[in-house]
Amino acid sequence: ILFERAYTPAPLTLPAHVSLLSGMLPPAHGVRDNLGYAVDPERSPMLQRRLRAEGYATGAAVSAYVLRASTGIGDGFDFFEDEVGVVRGGGLQAVQRDGISTLAAVRPWLRSVADGPFVLLFHIFEPHSPYEPPEPFASRFDSPYDGEVAAADAVIGELLSELRALEVFDRALIILLSDHGEGLGEHGEDEHGLFLYRTTLQVPLMIRLPGGDRGGTVVSEPVQLIDVA
Repeated sequence: ILFERAYTPAPLTLPAHVSLLSGMLPPAHGVRDNLGYAVDPERSPMLQRRLRAEGYATGAAVSAYVLRASTGIGDGFDFFEDEVGVVRGGGLQAVQRDGISTLAAVRPWLRSVADGPFVLLFHIFEPHSPYEPPEPFASRFDSPYDGEVAAADAVIGELLSELRALEVFDRALIILLSDHGEGLGEHGEDEHGLFLYRTTLQVPLMIRLPGGDRGGTVVSEPVQLIDVA
């Protein structure tokens, strides 16, 4: 199911993820930026806590420092993998790891819970500056950004293959989305986080229901990331 007009409440990673998991807008949950804010799980109870109370195993693996568990976003997760630890220059946003490494880190947990109900938050940072796609994508695309999009697609393909191998895919609810867009020079903004144009507020959102129910449906009405929870 493709949602053609999906919007993030904030073009910044941490505030957008808190909204995604809590169903609350930033004025309500209080997280306004990637640094200097922490989630209060009592003020903003998140989806993973509610699902854990219903008997779900809860796990997350993230690829960026700004989503580390100590921000409070890890509340309610039984397993939270956030060992980023590689700084390549370029400021805070460069404190990240590639999605393949994040997938490798979460595979053992995923395999351990595949027989029962579980929720997995799987976060990758591609495509994100600095745009440094791995091969073969670096050579295949003239634009490094497009190369990182392709690298992200490959990582998600690996995750879906793992779900198929675990015989989880057909019974899973799978939600694919982004927390923000990228300016790419439009309106004078190369990246994101300063302006509120559609270039950074409109995001992809696709949902696969168990068994592929309603597959091919296109929803044109506007929706928000807060609707996911």
